Amino acid sequence: MKKIGICLILTVAILMITLVLGSPLMAAQEPEKETAPQSAAPAQAAAPGQNEPAASGQPSGGKVRVPVDSSQVIPKGPQWLGAPIMPNGTKLKEEGGQYSTEYNLPYKEVLAWYQEALKNYPDARYRDWKEEMYIEDQGGSKWHAIKISKTDGPNKTIVTIRKDNWTWILATLVIRFLGVFIVLLVLWVGLNISAAIMKRFIKSEQKKQAAPAHA
Repeated sequence: MKKIGICLILTVAILMITLVLGSPLMAAQEPEKETAPQSAAPAQAAAPGQNEPAASGQPSGGKVRVPVDSSQVIPKGPQWLGAPIMPNGTKLKEEGGQYSTEYNLPYKEVLAWYQEALKNYPDARYRDWKEEMYIEDQGGSKWHAIKISKTDGPNKTIVTIRKDNWTWILATLVIRFLGVFIVLLVLWVGLNISAAIMKRFIKSEQKKQAAPAHA
């Protein structure tokens, strides 16, 4: 009975360690989505030459549940690599894999417009950081992130769209691989410690049983 009790204690301890290490890694993959008030920021027609209109095929209502490119579900209007561009802004630059636009509007109004524009795109994830709202694409679109600044003033907001890149893709894969490797390594170490304790316990029991025979 003592052997069974020790085995159960060691098994539970190893499982607890694995869960403690694995939970933060899993939680980091699914950031919380901010619930912001929806502002009435109507989408107007794109200015001539400001990028091609979005492709047709937007669903009549509800979120899309299958893998889809964002260009198929965003409202008709200006876009860059399938990411929507809010109208009535001033283009700052388009280089180095990013597209920046400045708006004479408060941050919350710009955020509300993007939430409405991306409401039918199921692979957009919102990361509410101190200096910006980071909208990350976790689907198959060509853009990687839409950054909406918070620190440009009460009536000024800069939106930057970043292109998807292999550096980010490989970095994400490496981080996930290392996370799984660390959990497995801790589990392996725990099992080895458990085995060493059990061997020592068994040898001690064998010596106690062999002692009366030699007496």
